[in-house]
Amino acid sequence: MNTYAKANDQYLTQRVIGASPEQLMAILLEGAQRFLAQAEQALAKRDFAAKAKAINRVTAIIEELTLRLNHEEGGELVGNLTRVYDWWGREIIAAGADLDSGRLERVSRQMADLRLAWEQSFQKRSMAGAIAAHGISAGDMVG
Repeated sequence: MNTYAKANDQYLTQRVIGASPEQLMAILLEGAQRFLAQAEQALAKRDFAAKAKAINRVTAIIEELTLRLNHEEGGELVGNLTRVYDWWGREIIAAGADLDSGRLERVSRQMADLRLAWEQSFQKRSMAGAIAAHGISAGDMVG
């Protein structure tokens, strides 16, 4: 392993260790998108071994996303995410079998949208915590 790869692994490890639940979901989606891009590139090059490896990694991330769902407290949102994750998994496998990079791209765009939602959720929670920590009321923030 070269020095750059080792530094990158250390950075990712620190990012994961310090992540909130929302940030961790965003990190997982970021990784899935990266592997989907690799699968698309492999399809373009007709490198089927690389395509299979990338698709397997995306599938593993989707399984991890599914395992992290809190079915006891999540309600309708968890049900919806379960269906989305299930569809992503089927779509990715079908795209790999059909050599259809457009389907991979569609899943990647959906992952980007969900990733943004997780990042915004974290920002809102962080902002609310900072406001509460400083004793600022909503009235103080408005003109």
